[in-house]
Amino acid sequence: MKIIFYENSNVQNLQPISLARPSFDILCGGTTLYKLLQQELKPVKINFLVRDYLMKTAVQKFKSVKANNPKILFLDGSIVPSVKIINEIKKINKSVLLKSKTQIVGAYLDLTEIDLKNKDITKLKQPEVVGFLIKLKLPVKKVNWPLFEYPWDVISYNEEILPINLKHFSKNFKQLKPNVFVGKNVTIEGKPFIDNTKGIIIIDDNSVIEEMSVLRGPLYIGKNCQIVSFTSLNGSSSIGDVTKLGGEVVNVTVQGYSNKVHTGVIADSYIGEWVNIGGGTSFSDLKNTYSKVKMLGKDTGRQYLGAIVGDYTKTAIGTMVYTGKVIGVNCLLYGTITSDVPSFTNAGTMLKKWVECPLAVAQKTQSKVMPRRKIKMTGTDKKLMEKVFQITGPDRQQAKVKKVSPRGEAGKPEFIK
Repeated sequence: MKIIFYENSNVQNLQPISLARPSFDILCGGTTLYKLLQQELKPVKINFLVRDYLMKTAVQKFKSVKANNPKILFLDGSIVPSVKIINEIKKINKSVLLKSKTQIVGAYLDLTEIDLKNKDITKLKQPEVVGFLIKLKLPVKKVNWPLFEYPWDVISYNEEILPINLKHFSKNFKQLKPNVFVGKNVTIEGKPFIDNTKGIIIIDDNSVIEEMSVLRGPLYIGKNCQIVSFTSLNGSSSIGDVTKLGGEVVNVTVQGYSNKVHTGVIADSYIGEWVNIGGGTSFSDLKNTYSKVKMLGKDTGRQYLGAIVGDYTKTAIGTMVYTGKVIGVNCLLYGTITSDVPSFTNAGTMLKKWVECPLAVAQKTQSKVMPRRKIKMTGTDKKLMEKVFQITGPDRQQAKVKKVSPRGEAGKPEFIK
């Protein structure tokens, strides 16, 4: 079988999470949709139809497979990656249109049953997929596969599916003690406090848990991570690969390759890739009125909700972020953040004005950051940053961010003395 992930027309509602990655690459429940299906349905060939500007980035990471196959499973990349969908997928053996409530979430096509050829599929573009599937007039199969619709859904669904996913994934790991499982070459120094009473804890390959740290389940720690001494890492957290953590972390998803190694509280939040959280930075996740939190002007239904932080963002020491704030891609934060911050913005109460972060500065900084994790920045990586900079220009204009001149002269922020 061949799987083709596609992005739906509402993928922009997941920004800033989806600005620099396809929807099927969002970490939730200790995995991504791509990784889940790759592991659970192997051997399987995977291809994808994503926004044009993301195609080269997706190919660089996932290596698109063009091989023909008469049995094809189209899947919406925004499907929440719960292991519950696997058994349902395995049972599908006839051509059907897949619907979750009123939403089309995919289709299974057996080309030996329907008048369709592989070449008809290879011509498809990302915006055309749903219309193409509807026109096939296939029988409808009802499924219960929720989709990510807004950024805070990643936090909410992570709480819901993490215990279920960890129970399933634990069979692939060595059991250290009840409810605690480790991968290869995991180092646990001294005697950290590991609370296994509230859920399963998985520590993946080559990660280091330093002494005097506190881990509470349910919890997934990815590969090549470092949890430093005196960290308090509490339940329902999914920590992506190559992440360094310290301080207090509660109910947080970190996409990966990020650093929050110093003191400070991060709770009920999502943090993207290549993010650096300065010492003393804290995110509020509860309003003084104890009322439900709104984000992006919409009711989230959550009483506890911290921040959504896009890729490449950095916070200075002592940065404070108010409840329910959305921080875009490549933001540089100083002081207190009381409102949402558009991508590529120097922002915070320590600045006289919010100022655009020049693309050249962002790219140069990232070219220094990536080698620290033994990764070389490619031309594709630079082009992605350039495209996201262009896409988010109207957001900065609406927020009245001071624009950089053609020579970048206005890109240096002025601090309040």
